[in-house]
Amino acid sequence: MEDLDIKKLRKVLKYKGRDDLAELLRHSVSFLEESSTFGSRWYSRLSTFHIKSHPKIQEKIDSLSKEDKNEIFKALLLVYPLLDNEPEINEVIYYPDFDIETIELVEAKELERISFEYIHEQIKKCNARIAEKDFEGAVTNSRNLIESICMFILESKTKEKVEYDGNLIKLYKAVSGILKMSPGDYEDEYLRQILSGVFSIVNGVSGLRNIYSDSHGSAPSKTTYRIDERHAILTVNLAKTITEYLFLSYEKSNTSM
Repeated sequence: MEDLDIKKLRKVLKYKGRDDLAELLRHSVSFLEESSTFGSRWYSRLSTFHIKSHPKIQEKIDSLSKEDKNEIFKALLLVYPLLDNEPEINEVIYYPDFDIETIELVEAKELERISFEYIHEQIKKCNARIAEKDFEGAVTNSRNLIESICMFILESKTKEKVEYDGNLIKLYKAVSGILKMSPGDYEDEYLRQILSGVFSIVNGVSGLRNIYSDSHGSAPSKTTYRIDERHAILTVNLAKTITEYLFLSYEKSNTSM
């Protein structure tokens, strides 16, 4: 269960446009240490807010600028406003906690260069769905991610608006043809196998989303299986990897023209 104070803090950070800081604290936990020393308001108590994070996350927190840490502090003051007879936070302490578990998701850093903001939104949503245990939603956003990169590439290459009918397999085949990614374009047996595997994954993501995700209504026959965490994580990671591969292939095709 997500720490309530961290949840509120992350909401404030998102409202202030600092999704990066909110994402950094996603798996952190906290506790408030109140002292017996009175603060600046009537019976307010000087307090320290402790934030514990996984060691890998702590490394990133340690590297934050003074300005970024101040943004977190200011957001925290909106969670704990200065009031009479309430905690008055005057310090935030960060340190690692080796008992905290995090979910390892593919980062797909190459996609940071893409100018299509919708791609970035879908990546954030994929991550958020997994953290919130919304596994059906994670599958839906995984498909949206692949659809988006395919339409981005098609429109960039053809200079025409894509009329998408919802058929992801047809869309992917069009993109793979333009980027010379069809298995038949290669003589190497193993490359053909890998590219055939990519097609199979796209087909699987499409089917999984259509049958089990939250994009459609439900029927009694559909309730026999619900997407679990391991399958949602696998789907998100594969979707990110394929999207990144398509983008890199698109960039390479532009430089080889």
